[in-house]
Amino acid sequence: MRSGQAPLSTTAGMACSEDSRALRVGGQFGSPSCAAAAGDGHRTDIDGLRAVAVLAVLFFHLRFAGFSGGFVGVDVFFVISGFLITRIVATDVEAGRFSLAHFYSRRARRLLPAFFATLSLSCIAAFLLLTPQHLETFAKSLMASSYGVSNIFFWRQSGYFDLAARMKPLLHTWSLSVEWQFYLVWPMLLSVLLAAFPGRMVWSIITIAILSFWLIVAFQDGSFWPFAGTPAADWIAEGRATVFYNTPFRVFEFACGAALVWLPKPRPVLVHELLAWLGLALIAFAVFSFDSRSGAPAWNVLAPATGAAMVLSANRSRLGGFALRNRAVGYLGRISYSLYLVHWPLIVFCEYGLLRPLLPTEALFVGLLALVMAMSMFHFVEQPFRAGHGFLPSFGLALTGLLSCSVVSYAMSGGMPWRLHSVAGNELANSAALKAITGSLACLDFCEFGNLQSPKKILVVGDSHIDQYTRALQELGGQEFHFLLADAGNCYFGAEFQTRTNGAVTRHCRNATDQAARWLKAGDILAIVQAQRWPGYRTLLERKVDGAPVEMPDLAKLYATMLGDLAKLYAAFRGPVILIGHTPDANVVCHLRPTYLSLPCPVPTRVENVAFDQAFMAFASHSSFHLLDPGETICSANGCDVTDGAGHSLYLDENHFSIYGARLVVPKVIERLRDDLSVASRQTSTQSTKR
Repeated sequence: MRSGQAPLSTTAGMACSEDSRALRVGGQFGSPSCAAAAGDGHRTDIDGLRAVAVLAVLFFHLRFAGFSGGFVGVDVFFVISGFLITRIVATDVEAGRFSLAHFYSRRARRLLPAFFATLSLSCIAAFLLLTPQHLETFAKSLMASSYGVSNIFFWRQSGYFDLAARMKPLLHTWSLSVEWQFYLVWPMLLSVLLAAFPGRMVWSIITIAILSFWLIVAFQDGSFWPFAGTPAADWIAEGRATVFYNTPFRVFEFACGAALVWLPKPRPVLVHELLAWLGLALIAFAVFSFDSRSGAPAWNVLAPATGAAMVLSANRSRLGGFALRNRAVGYLGRISYSLYLVHWPLIVFCEYGLLRPLLPTEALFVGLLALVMAMSMFHFVEQPFRAGHGFLPSFGLALTGLLSCSVVSYAMSGGMPWRLHSVAGNELANSAALKAITGSLACLDFCEFGNLQSPKKILVVGDSHIDQYTRALQELGGQEFHFLLADAGNCYFGAEFQTRTNGAVTRHCRNATDQAARWLKAGDILAIVQAQRWPGYRTLLERKVDGAPVEMPDLAKLYATMLGDLAKLYAAFRGPVILIGHTPDANVVCHLRPTYLSLPCPVPTRVENVAFDQAFMAFASHSSFHLLDPGETICSANGCDVTDGAGHSLYLDENHFSIYGARLVVPKVIERLRDDLSVASRQTSTQSTKR
């Protein structure tokens, strides 16, 4: 998540009252897990802890200042869930009444009604708002969410080609899937451990926690040695995403909560007070100081997980517990599951409709609206269904929901382009349609194309913003030129700077840059064409010499640094270097979403393009460098075109050209190459004549 994408949820961690029968039991498992100090059957401080976690995540997603680490709410919820579920199962096993059917029936009644209600509302909003391309992705996530594997689905989508997190209304269901996968294994594992090691459960759970934590450490860098050189290497290369989305790495948090069931509780009230305050302080530290780029995942998880475990242990805290036991906070904790379910789709659809982030006042309104929706969901959906009994009704509810979601997902899988009335809409309808109009030759890292017998060798380098021109280069210059392509997504080609280390992205980038260096060293390159998404590297660069991260939010400084770096990279090269400015941003969504609702369509700013042109003018003393600005071809004073005269889409997405857009820009590249090589040829002839 990278991200910035850190939705929470743990469902057992959001409910205790339904299982109060089991949770009142003490016995060999220690003090009652859901009993307050006053002796009632429900630990209201756990409701308060749930409220703290869900508000942290809500404020993080609403971009409220100061809550940069609010995503750690997911860690808190997993710890709560591990504690409660383990307590329920262990109590029933000890009493000889545990039944998997009964356990899953309770879980289904507790979780599925609100879950399927949220999916239904999201489907309606998606139909009304999303473009065909985004609706197709939504349909896939709907299917994955329904069957409890959305964590795997979103993990496989993570990386450079990941659709922006804030365009995924069901992204938050990843943690629900983790929880359900936990439910599939944990009750049976506990039953086996209780039968085999009844007196050593603490050590059994601690061993599981240590193993899971070791897996986090081993995989977080994306280079676990047993998978080196295998197809699985690409799967785990995004180390942060791997440990973020997958259940084995989350078992550590579940186990932190589970171990509390058997750990002895401290007796002095003062110790409970210290545990409660220290635990809350650790959670607050993580919420207010962490961000999406903070440290290694293995160490980031310790503060919120340890803090949550401390608070759960402090069931006799009075002063520390008062903040968690008051009625308002407790109510927020009880509706936390519904609040979690509705808040993220609501934020995503509001920002999608506006085509911009929420303003502070809008974010406050959306947060309040999410709260109202959560209250309604809790009282009119969660509560009525929770009172049901029996396995068959629960099974019927699950089956009906799954079948309904499967049918809707299938219907949406083609993107429903009939909702639109344009050629461009059909061209961008789904992945198959997009493939037909892509400007890429789909070369992996490096390749050669064009006339391979031609002596006119042109080195073509960059990220996806050079790749978008390769098909048009083949069409328009393939008979004349021999193109040597080295490109990788999110890959900067420079002398002193490089793209920051980031899993599979790094490996492909290094392959491409190393090959470009070999081709340059060979000495028979006549010209270089380079394109990047120049403003996209504000926070993505590092120094080659020591790997130190470099951040340059100021565009003028960024562009000047990059251009100076390119001058050093090509200092020994004597031919022309053609730089292509980055593709002007376009609100393609405006032209491709349905018109059922009247929605704003803000005009994208060209500040980034203008700043690059100005930086290049200051850099123009390097006479061998030439700039081609795509904006001069497709933009006017009134804005940039997104379709051509025949209605074809010039774009694949907000900042990548389709083949139709590339065909408008590449002729100027070919013309520039011919002119530069012609001049170079005449200069060479003149020098030969003089000699």
